[in-house]
Amino acid sequence: MGRFVVAGLIVAVLACGCSSPVPSSSYGEFAGLAVKAEGMNYGEPPSLTTSLFKSDQAVLDDQSVDRILSSSLELPASAKVALMKFPEAWGGGLRYYGSNYWRTEDYRKTQQSYIDTISGRLSDSDRVAEVILLPTLLTPTEATIPVLREAAVRLQAELLLVFRITSDIYYHPRVFVQDQVKAYSTCEVVLLHVRTGVIPFTRIVTTEQMATKEKGDVDVNETMRRAETAAVQASLKTVSDDLVAFLAKAP
Repeated sequence: MGRFVVAGLIVAVLACGCSSPVPSSSYGEFAGLAVKAEGMNYGEPPSLTTSLFKSDQAVLDDQSVDRILSSSLELPASAKVALMKFPEAWGGGLRYYGSNYWRTEDYRKTQQSYIDTISGRLSDSDRVAEVILLPTLLTPTEATIPVLREAAVRLQAELLLVFRITSDIYYHPRVFVQDQVKAYSTCEVVLLHVRTGVIPFTRIVTTEQMATKEKGDVDVNETMRRAETAAVQASLKTVSDDLVAFLAKAP
């Protein structure tokens, strides 16, 4: 019986402790926090206007970035353009001409025709006074923008145009039907304003060409080569026309 009485007293004490009112001073503090939280104005987060990455400052400081982005660019009214074909990532003529493709006359003539296509179209522009080729002796194996810019300066060229060609062939042999091949070509061009180092124009164009094996083709390999050459020429003409149109409208 005594144990029940003790237990009842403990429950009564706990109940009184839980139901005791909060002191007026404590209540006032809690109430003040509630009012402050309701009236707090967090506002919009601040906008970033400069880079906070230290590594960025080592390459280009914030003042230069701001000046470049807020300035306008004027191209020469009549410019000398240095032209460079970016080196191929691998031997593009390997599948047609063998391991010594660079010594093949047909391969060299084909590569020259690509240069003639883009340089000839540029020469038709009223904004281009002269197109000169950038010698490979002036460019290292790993060409970078600063190195290419310096090479163009030595040639006294106001503009530098770098282009790269990649292509591939898709071929599915058919029975009792003339062989057909499809060639894809992607041409990338980058125009560098040598005086400022700014790139005002870039373009990437992909074209495709279909070709059917003709009687004059020795084998399907010759058909592939013809289709790929046509695809490359088409992409070069497209990017050249786009560049000429840009130069005509550029300030």
